[in-house]
Amino acid sequence: MPQKLLRVLQALKDENMTLPVFLEELFKSDDQQVAQWTGQFHEKLGAGRVLRIWGDRLNNKKWQREDEDFVNSAVDVVVSRTLDHLNNNDIKQHWRLKYKLVTEEKVKSLLNNDFRFLYRYAEGAKYLNRFLKGLLEESDHELLSVPIKNGRRPSSVRGCITAMLIFMLSREVNAFQTIMGLFLHCTGCPKRVLQALSGLGLSVSYSQVQKVLKSLTIDAREQVKKAVTKHDWYIVYDNINIANKHHHQRIDKRDTFDNGTAATLILFPFDKARSPAAPLCLFRPEDERPELTAELFFPKDVDWEVFQRVCRSHISAAIVRSLPKDSAAVAIPILPIKKLDINKTVLFPLQTMKLDEYTIAGNLAVLERITRDGLRLPEEWLADPKNTIVAGDQMTVSRLLTLKIHRIVDTDPYQSLSWVHPTLQLFHLRMNLCGTIFRTHYGSPLHTGSLAAINIFIDTKRLSKDKLEFKATDEFLRIVFDAMVKMLYKSLRKGSALDELDIPKLTETITNSICGLPSPSLFGLPCTTVNANALLLLRDIAVHIELDEAIKAGDIGRISHLLPIITLMMHGGGNTNYALEMLRLLYGIRHLWTDEWATRILSSMLVNPKGIDGEWMATDMLQENHNYLLKSIFSAKGSNMTWEYLRDSISTNIRTFQAISRMFEREVGVRSNSTKHKKSSTAKEIFTIEQYLQKNGILCEPESSKCKEVVAVADLQRLGGDKMVGGSIARFLDRHRIDNAVDLEETEALENVIN
Repeated sequence: MPQKLLRVLQALKDENMTLPVFLEELFKSDDQQVAQWTGQFHEKLGAGRVLRIWGDRLNNKKWQREDEDFVNSAVDVVVSRTLDHLNNNDIKQHWRLKYKLVTEEKVKSLLNNDFRFLYRYAEGAKYLNRFLKGLLEESDHELLSVPIKNGRRPSSVRGCITAMLIFMLSREVNAFQTIMGLFLHCTGCPKRVLQALSGLGLSVSYSQVQKVLKSLTIDAREQVKKAVTKHDWYIVYDNINIANKHHHQRIDKRDTFDNGTAATLILFPFDKARSPAAPLCLFRPEDERPELTAELFFPKDVDWEVFQRVCRSHISAAIVRSLPKDSAAVAIPILPIKKLDINKTVLFPLQTMKLDEYTIAGNLAVLERITRDGLRLPEEWLADPKNTIVAGDQMTVSRLLTLKIHRIVDTDPYQSLSWVHPTLQLFHLRMNLCGTIFRTHYGSPLHTGSLAAINIFIDTKRLSKDKLEFKATDEFLRIVFDAMVKMLYKSLRKGSALDELDIPKLTETITNSICGLPSPSLFGLPCTTVNANALLLLRDIAVHIELDEAIKAGDIGRISHLLPIITLMMHGGGNTNYALEMLRLLYGIRHLWTDEWATRILSSMLVNPKGIDGEWMATDMLQENHNYLLKSIFSAKGSNMTWEYLRDSISTNIRTFQAISRMFEREVGVRSNSTKHKKSSTAKEIFTIEQYLQKNGILCEPESSKCKEVVAVADLQRLGGDKMVGGSIARFLDRHRIDNAVDLEETEALENVIN
């Protein structure tokens, strides 16, 4: 030890100086030798070791009264160092969002890695993060996958506190508060609540949220403008109806029901083999078109073969569901035919329009508003329009076809609407098919085996023949399907020595009995009307299930083979409008269109917003989801919401709102407060229907020979074939014309022709 330091120590000893005073003098000393020794003390982490020792000693009850000065000093050091780090320009730049420059890309870049948004916020402030971890009793090795503590995720709490502190230091470092404001707004949070949370530093103010929404809308419109010039695209639109209720009724202020239209632009996946600018060939040459006969519209042998294959799969799946959970049996897989490539569908919600698309004039106004204002297509496109698919329900297609008839003589390419190709979509077709099956087999509660009698027996609510609720009806038909397949499975097992794992053999027998003419004799059952009705119902429900499963799989090959069968059923069920549209669709696919354009038409019926296999959905279902979100936000805002606000600030940002909502719910561990989208157990309903079938001798050996009232159900496929042969196909072909390579249809004139 230096002699000078020894002399200092001796002097301090003689003066009875305390250790704190000595250390203070030591660390303040300007002497080079003293500074060298104190520097080594810091270099060897001496300060940290001393603090840990003092902290351990001060935890002793004997010294608790003496630790106030120590704790205050330690806090001052932590606050000073933390503030210096929080005021770092790198942190400010990373979490800064200017209200008028917010874009969808910026929001998504902040929300990447799903629920790591707040985690990254917390980890960015290392000193504050370490301090908060200690206060939250969160160990360093804990990961995001650790179960949530007391209903909260510690990393999210740290991130939220960090974001609030940074925001209080600088109002411009507002990324968390901006996204929180959007989240509150898109979930229907009242303005006063948002303002209160803004005062707490959890959100930006309401006026700033409005600035962000306008910026997002401007960015969305610019993105649409770029997309339509670089990619192939199509549009889907549907009506959106909103009820405006006034609690204080007046002559000039009464309840109203506003009709509008919402639309979405969807990009086709880029085909590397073809440039997006290259025009598609729509129509086959005359010499390559097949012979135009009635057989063109009927299912071919390959269509029936495909249906039998998929039917085996659905029946085997129902059998497997009826077996114990520990059973090793598996369903027969379905081999894909023509699946679409799994790509995340790129789509752009467009601005809503207060235009009624129920009328012909309304559809024309919608088309013009979308192309001229929504997409802002350049003049060169309007001068030479590209062939564009317009997706919608049957009524939309009908109105657009009529418009094309009226505009055929127009010499202007855009005004003639020759570029518009209306295309029926699958979700509305599914709903219509479901309703056709339900009404055909509903019967009366007095008719044994009818859906009405089964409905009364199991006491299912929300089922009505006159006013169908699709979700309830779809679920009911699937439950009946499983119960009847289970009953047939038991009947076959009783009469044979087959093991439960011999599902392919059992399935083959059941499939053969329902495909074609119903054959109860294959089961050794009486060929009674009630058994024939039950097998017809199984066959029809199998068609409905297959359409849904083919959509989810994204297999347009399976869909194209199913369309002729659905066409028969639409005719058989007396569904005039859809029967006509199915004829037009089949005519195009099998006779008129090139394979490339037919594939393009079928591809436009499906989208995959998540880019995940098995997550395909009908295009019009996507638009229905958008409409539901728009209605939810509209109704939550009450009298403050207008159509102009819905158009300018909400409609184009629906996908951004969905991303923000998913992020927050995952981040903070929000659990669903509803079970409406979760699959509930149907075991009780299936068991109850089994009891009904057993009691009435349906698809099993009857317990008694007592005659009960039974009415034969119409065979939708055979009846539909008779109607098509009886004149509907001939009338369709007689009225169908092709002029200048554009297929036309006198739709409204034909709507009441097919009986």
